[in-house]
Amino acid sequence: MEKQVGEPLARLLGDSAEADVRTAMIRSVLFGVIMERYVFAHEPAASVPTGELAPALTDVLTAAFGDALDPARRQVRGTEGTGEGAAARPESLEAESPEAQRPESRRSAPTPPGADDSASSLFDMLSECAQRYQGLVGRTVREYGISLPAYEVLATLRDAGEPYHRTMGEVAAAGKFRAGGLTQHADRLEAVGLIRRERDADDRRIVRLCLTPEGIALSERVFAARSAQERELLAGLGPADRRRLSGLLGALGQTLGAGVPEQ
Repeated sequence: MEKQVGEPLARLLGDSAEADVRTAMIRSVLFGVIMERYVFAHEPAASVPTGELAPALTDVLTAAFGDALDPARRQVRGTEGTGEGAAARPESLEAESPEAQRPESRRSAPTPPGADDSASSLFDMLSECAQRYQGLVGRTVREYGISLPAYEVLATLRDAGEPYHRTMGEVAAAGKFRAGGLTQHADRLEAVGLIRRERDADDRRIVRLCLTPEGIALSERVFAARSAQERELLAGLGPADRRRLSGLLGALGQTLGAGVPEQ
């Protein structure tokens, strides 16, 4: 916590009078998220997808930082009610509005690859690649009669190895869906004979999802098709390019806090 949070905060906040208080608040928030999500595994914190958790956590941390990182915004707020403040507010609000944060609002036209290495452009490209990848994989999976989240349930059970079963909590923690959504997917998969539910012999409160032979066979077929598609998508990159891309994404992941494995 001190190395990954305390030291970067000290560099960002400096030695201002509020720095210690804000640092303590931010550390407390992050420590609480770690405890709720990974230690106690309370719902919905334990199973909410990272993509949904991150914006909410960002809002909380932004409030904790306050004006410490933005003297310009502090100046605008200090002039509220004056002519100068009235003139500055529309521009500030536009910059902070959801519409202004959307990639299509920031860039009016597609930028050729490599033509713009600004931070916003790079993250726009990463986001677009991720969305297109999810769309392609989703269409491939639907060809086998199931949705992508349903396949994630099958894949999670398959990855567990024989006898291919996990508790609902384990599947929820490893997957990309809320616990309530998991129950719906499990109901549908059970209805078509791809999984079955089993209660623990020693503790009837524990319910495990288990792959049926049909579920194993389908998950293997979808996995093979998905792997082939992923290889095709990367066909334009040579081995050296892949290693370089992997290293760059790994470094970015560390910066974004992705070095902590999802539970």
